[in-house]
Amino acid sequence: MKNICNIVQDHVDKDSKICLATLVSVSGSVPQVAGSSALFSEQGLLNGTLGGGIMEGDARKRATEAIRTGKQSLYDFHLTANSADEEGALCGGSATILLDPDPGIHMDCFRQMSASLDNGRPGRMITIVSDTADKPIRRYWLENDQLNPAALPGELLFIEPISPLPKLIIAGAGHIGKALSHLARLLDFEVTVIDDRPEFANSENIPDAHHIIVKPIGEAMSEVPKSKDTYIVLVTRGHHDDAQALKACIRDDIPYIGMIGSRKKIRLVKEKFIAEGWSTQKEFERVHAPIGIEIGSVTVREIALSIAAQLTQVRAAVSKGKKRELIASVILAAGESRRMEEPKMVLPFGSSTIIGTVAGNALNSVSAHVRVVLGADADAIRESIAGLKVEQVLNRDYRDGMLSSVQAGIRSLPEATTAVMVLLGDQPMISADIMDRMIERYKQSEKDIIIASVNGKRGHPMIFSARYIPEILAYGPEDSLRNLPAKHPGEVEEMETGKPEILRDIDTPQDYKNETSI
Repeated sequence: MKNICNIVQDHVDKDSKICLATLVSVSGSVPQVAGSSALFSEQGLLNGTLGGGIMEGDARKRATEAIRTGKQSLYDFHLTANSADEEGALCGGSATILLDPDPGIHMDCFRQMSASLDNGRPGRMITIVSDTADKPIRRYWLENDQLNPAALPGELLFIEPISPLPKLIIAGAGHIGKALSHLARLLDFEVTVIDDRPEFANSENIPDAHHIIVKPIGEAMSEVPKSKDTYIVLVTRGHHDDAQALKACIRDDIPYIGMIGSRKKIRLVKEKFIAEGWSTQKEFERVHAPIGIEIGSVTVREIALSIAAQLTQVRAAVSKGKKRELIASVILAAGESRRMEEPKMVLPFGSSTIIGTVAGNALNSVSAHVRVVLGADADAIRESIAGLKVEQVLNRDYRDGMLSSVQAGIRSLPEATTAVMVLLGDQPMISADIMDRMIERYKQSEKDIIIASVNGKRGHPMIFSARYIPEILAYGPEDSLRNLPAKHPGEVEEMETGKPEILRDIDTPQDYKNETSI
């Protein structure tokens, strides 16, 4: 709406004719939401959208006629089964559309709206259409605390809540920062780019940024205003600048902080922050790192796209009141190794041990917490993983079976945990990449239970929503974790991994020989 305001002003200054079309109400399957607006000239669409397709095409024709006659109109448009074959049609929806052929008379109202939004204050656009066709449309801008519904006239058409654009602060004006600023502006973020290099941080290099700050990055990040609608992306040219920027914002109450970097870099930064007291474990877990949604991105534009997709995902979750997913890993390492005839968890594997490799892979994944459940050979396993930043949980009832270890592990998890990934301590072949793919699938899926599979066969790991924790804790000795998908088959999704190792574990000397000789 703010962009439309600027264009209306431009056309008023040029004394050219335009028409503002607004979706007043919608029902069923339509391509846009109520409040969506489009600005038309006699030549076609200038700005905004009603969703494209036949509905917008019809609105464009009607807007051209309204410009010619100067007559406002309020009409209903229906998308029916007969129009389903036409381009852009959705079957069964309808919309009420207002055409205003003289939006320029409301410039004072639009300016008030712009001033409010520029100062971070949301408000509501009040649009009134009289029963008398020749009486012009009236618009009023009211900041939210000014609205008194009892004082509004009875012929009120609709109230449109309008908020300032969410603010995106990008630390780093390099290739990724430049590409991301372009995408973020298209996605309706107010973009600020920070860098200490004037040859990069300028409007010629970053033409899509609303604001550019040339200053030491940590200092600028400390000074820039932030709110509960501020998103921060750290894509500077080096480890030091990322850390300085992160120190300046990690404790701010904002919905998103994302930092680029390898898993090794992120782990080192996390350890440094916690060791130096710059953040707590819980505070660091809010950081999306590595950044972006996993789409196999390689090029600069692909990386920027993955970050933009994650920003959009988080913004949508915030608008729906959803909390960020905090997915914990529970590694089961309490068994007695009877078939191996020696403590298998501490046997060498790669550059570590079997359990050390599993725990290390979990730490290198995007999992928020890592718990290792101990039982038999607990002291030897503790020594094996002593250098790893994992929480150790002792299951004194480990002889009761694997379920008792699952229960011990989930009892130890933080209250904020939203989902649990169960890993077997004798599957060091399961890489951090497989774990990350599972976690990403869980976040995107409408199902609450995700199970790794290959060629239709289910293996490990499994991820399940924290809402099942009370049910699992109530299971008895005769039950197992397999009960969960069996009892909730409609909530299960199998994720094809293409990795046969998800079906294998190390139980016998021959299993160990097979896996270590690969």
